[in-house]
Amino acid sequence: MEGLTQQRPRQLETPANLRVHHLHDAIDDDLTLVRSGIFASQPWLHPKFFYDARGSALFDAITETPEYYPTRTEAAIFTRHVDDMLARAESRKVLVEPGSGSCEKALTLLQDHRLTHYAPIEISREYLVDCCVKLARHRPDLAVDAICGDFVRCNVLPDTVPEEGRLIFFPGSTIGNFDPEHARSLLENFHSLAGTSGGYLLIGTDLPKGRKILEAAYNDSQGFTARFNRNILDHLNTRLDCEFVPEDYQHKAFYNDALGRIEMHLLCQKDTQVRIGQEYTCLSAGQSIHTENSYKYRPEAFRELAVTAGFTPVDCWTDDNSWFAVHLLKAA
Repeated sequence: MEGLTQQRPRQLETPANLRVHHLHDAIDDDLTLVRSGIFASQPWLHPKFFYDARGSALFDAITETPEYYPTRTEAAIFTRHVDDMLARAESRKVLVEPGSGSCEKALTLLQDHRLTHYAPIEISREYLVDCCVKLARHRPDLAVDAICGDFVRCNVLPDTVPEEGRLIFFPGSTIGNFDPEHARSLLENFHSLAGTSGGYLLIGTDLPKGRKILEAAYNDSQGFTARFNRNILDHLNTRLDCEFVPEDYQHKAFYNDALGRIEMHLLCQKDTQVRIGQEYTCLSAGQSIHTENSYKYRPEAFRELAVTAGFTPVDCWTDDNSWFAVHLLKAA
């Protein structure tokens, strides 16, 4: 498969039911991406750079905070409706999870005996391998293909992942991190991964709600979100040898009502120099780096978006407060 290599993880006694695949690194592409963002009139960084091992662990901590409602609200929806969801995805055999993180969310679905194959895709490589080794040892009956790399760049799955009966699993409202145009492109990519041989997409979306609830979720009192936001700078220092000083930036998150999204920024506290490749630039005190958006979709608006990407809506489940939605879509 072009752009993808397979190797066994280095751990001793690797489970026989685990294969590890590595998407080739694209350091030059990432450097170009960072350069285009930092030199923009409104500096920005791609949120995929949040996720090294430390960033992944910090995000897991965020999901446990009392302010961050999406994870527990979505989990409650699955607890109540998972049997119905799986029944509606009637040809299911393979669970594919882009941006899988710890693989924890997939466990509820993987209890279904008809799902015999799991293919998580995660940019935080060591983190994914560690999680998949544990899962494969715990579930020797489950075939696991761990795909290490950026799921946005993964438009073809390894040959070892069966083509029929794929259920793409994209929980957590991650689709909201993409502006509507790029969200549609990502959905089109998921449509290709699902295929038309009984393929489905099960996806979570956050719903619009009061500003106070939204802003609290991205400004937790324990400061995990602030550390997660600043960790993007540490990660880029390590990966691309940038010279960010994370302590010079303050976490800022707010709801942009006009665009229907939460915005996360890193606000410069003083004039600070940054190195990108062989170039230097100076960010001024009071200037911000835009690190993430989180769009909130009404169910009907998201269904319309999914249809433009080639999907047919099957069903939608929400919680009692209408804070979150889980959509099942079929690859038409």
